[in-house]
Amino acid sequence: MRLYDRFLEALTGRFTRKSDLVNALADILPLEKDNIYRRLRRDVLFTTEEIMRIAGAWNISIDNLIWSHSGKSRALRFNMIEYVDPREEDYMLLEEYNRVLAAVGNDPSGRATEVTGSLPRSLYARSELLTRFFTMKWRYKYGRYEDVLSLGEVRISERMKRLEAEYVELVHNIPRVCKLHDSRFVERLVDEILYFHSVGMVTGTEVVLLRDELLALVDYMEEIAAKGRFADTGNEMAFYVSPLQLETECLLYGSRDMTLSMVKILERNAISSYDSKVFARFTNMVQSITRSSALMSASNSLQRTGFFTRQRATISSMI
Repeated sequence: MRLYDRFLEALTGRFTRKSDLVNALADILPLEKDNIYRRLRRDVLFTTEEIMRIAGAWNISIDNLIWSHSGKSRALRFNMIEYVDPREEDYMLLEEYNRVLAAVGNDPSGRATEVTGSLPRSLYARSELLTRFFTMKWRYKYGRYEDVLSLGEVRISERMKRLEAEYVELVHNIPRVCKLHDSRFVERLVDEILYFHSVGMVTGTEVVLLRDELLALVDYMEEIAAKGRFADTGNEMAFYVSPLQLETECLLYGSRDMTLSMVKILERNAISSYDSKVFARFTNMVQSITRSSALMSASNSLQRTGFFTRQRATISSMI
């Protein structure tokens, strides 16, 4: 397959409907939609400048396209999003992923899987305070020393707040969601909160507020786990707890027309791939983990009650 064909394939693989692709390209290129359709039909070709503009806006690796014809190579990209002072390309990348979730949610066979050893974004993004804490922690670990911010100094832009809220809503709209966590994910978060309190980055008052937010979140988690469904959409939600530490954290989204695999790195960043074989490999991993995990949703009420009671005790011990 020629490089240009692989480039068009990379574009069309992002959207289930061509009209959505055209609208997204119209936001990037100084072209009328008719001219974009002509390029997608190959009546005329995208210019080199247009290709580079699209690749830059959507973080498409031309190197990966060149080598993706190899049977052992898979197109991957490292998404380095700046959460404290986001640029336009950071917002665009988050919007792109939200469009993927919307497409998966519109497919009756759509499914999503979260494999995390920490509180996932679909949960902490329900709380602005927890989102600020995760942003502070990310900046502390991976930013420059002089750029470290305390929790009170972290600000989330209004556009970022909207994208986070939209993300939570879109996850709930997916017909089948599987949440797979290890058994210590709440305990680790409590340890981190206490550490940042000990070094003066989280005040005593903020610890109390974080405790209350987490207790409310555990109540919510137990409620949806008991029902096995999201309360707002009625869509299926399976909640598993693994006794093993989950060394590889990932997010998987799949529908009839597309797949997206995201491997978590650097706390809030990811390496992503639209390759179906990458998705299949991670799906095999998830199936292996679930065989040794406890299903907490819908049934198993005694074990579920015990698990969430322990999480509340751990959170309450902060103060």
